[in-house]
Amino acid sequence: MVSIIHLQKQFTPHSRLRSLSRLFVASLILYLIFIMAACETPKSRMRQRMKSVENGLLKAAVFKGLEPEKMKLAERMQYYRVPGVSIAAIYKNKIDWAKAYGARNARFSDPVLSNSLFQAAALSQPVAALTALHFVEKGRLSLDSDVNTVLKSWKVPESPLTQRNKVTLRRILNHSALFIPAKLNGYPQSEDLPSLRMILDGEKPSLPPGVHLAGQPGATYSQSDAGYAVLQQLLEDLEGKTFPEIVDEAVLQPLGMRNSTFECPLPSVVEEKAVSGHTREGAPVEGGWYRYPAAAASGLWSTPSDLALFVIKVMKTARGESQKVVSPALAQAMLTPEDGIHGLGLYVEDAGDSLFFHMWGSNKGYECILVGYPVRGEGAVVMTNSENGYYIIHEILRGISAVYEWPHFQPEVKTLYRLDASIYPQYVGKYEVNPDYILDVAHEDYYLVITPTGQVPTKFYAQGLTVFFSTDPYILIRFAKDSAGKVTGLVLNQRGQSTEAKKIE
Repeated sequence: MVSIIHLQKQFTPHSRLRSLSRLFVASLILYLIFIMAACETPKSRMRQRMKSVENGLLKAAVFKGLEPEKMKLAERMQYYRVPGVSIAAIYKNKIDWAKAYGARNARFSDPVLSNSLFQAAALSQPVAALTALHFVEKGRLSLDSDVNTVLKSWKVPESPLTQRNKVTLRRILNHSALFIPAKLNGYPQSEDLPSLRMILDGEKPSLPPGVHLAGQPGATYSQSDAGYAVLQQLLEDLEGKTFPEIVDEAVLQPLGMRNSTFECPLPSVVEEKAVSGHTREGAPVEGGWYRYPAAAASGLWSTPSDLALFVIKVMKTARGESQKVVSPALAQAMLTPEDGIHGLGLYVEDAGDSLFFHMWGSNKGYECILVGYPVRGEGAVVMTNSENGYYIIHEILRGISAVYEWPHFQPEVKTLYRLDASIYPQYVGKYEVNPDYILDVAHEDYYLVITPTGQVPTKFYAQGLTVFFSTDPYILIRFAKDSAGKVTGLVLNQRGQSTEAKKIE
């Protein structure tokens, strides 16, 4: 009885109130947490991903054990002298976000908009390839027949190279037809514009020597704009229409790519939306841009959003979720690589969930890229109006990869070495690429500082006794020595190209 009375005394009206108050506070906290979680909508998460990319660009190389430096897009555009950038990110088979940054022309303040048109350069080729496959789907073309059976106004010249293997549509699309030249140059606004036939024949005002075979079709793979010029003629002969009309009806309209065109020259109404190209030095290209009458190779004008629609359609069709332009079988053929990475109109790498396709584009004054992960339903398109776009595009892709957790486009992890102090001085001096371009190599602490003529100094860190690298941008330098161990020069590797320089001091 005593114990019961004691409990009753403990449980007074005041104690009941305190208990209810604590319960109320706890419930309120849980409610607020629930409300905050509910406020994180799909749209807010999308904005968070976009901001993370904008503020999370990554360099090509990072040092082992150190947190990667995250950089702001606006600052990197200024650093590389890239006036304009436009991005579309793909997530869950939809455009997650699309945004444009910077100026249409470095000399004016007009901003780049999401519907501003950039030259797509070689990104034209996947669109042209899908157009051709559309006619394969309709039974109008064959992937493996001699294209001369369809070509009328121009023929692939018969020669010993074609006696054994013929040029086929498949070989054109996967770059095993072995046409040259590899790159078809554009034409400034101030010059006369050649017709496609003039380009194929090498007639003025086109640039010589015309389109011809450099090897036996099917013998190997070699990237070729010339092959896609032949494809353009093939489609025009097949349909009796202009190439822009053919692609518009077969691909652009069905996919909703309303801000894309292969017209050359651009109609005045489209010119108003076009951004100007820029040189590496930051100056606008003469006349705003060059023109590319071999449009199937590099003449598309488009936006990241439009090209993202293309990427999404190819991915969905390959998964059997669409048959709007071609069948799943033909879409899968596009993404089935031969000899390593050569698909039909696209480059394809890796396998399984990590399989991805891509295409890089580079015209006078423009750089761009498209990427798609078919299994993940993700990808991105980045377009720039600068020849320096190559560098910032890779930094953007590494930022996107980090945010969307892609298995590729990661920074290379480098070990930071400190060589013996006696090693660095032997590399100090001047190295001549040509009389107008000198590399001045100095030594500070545990790295070299290289200042090219007219450019800012760049730090190079040791990767070995004779190999050094920079992280901003990523460049690899290998010093050469003679039999006596004396440094005689260097080889600079950047963007897959090598440049030699002789030590002169």
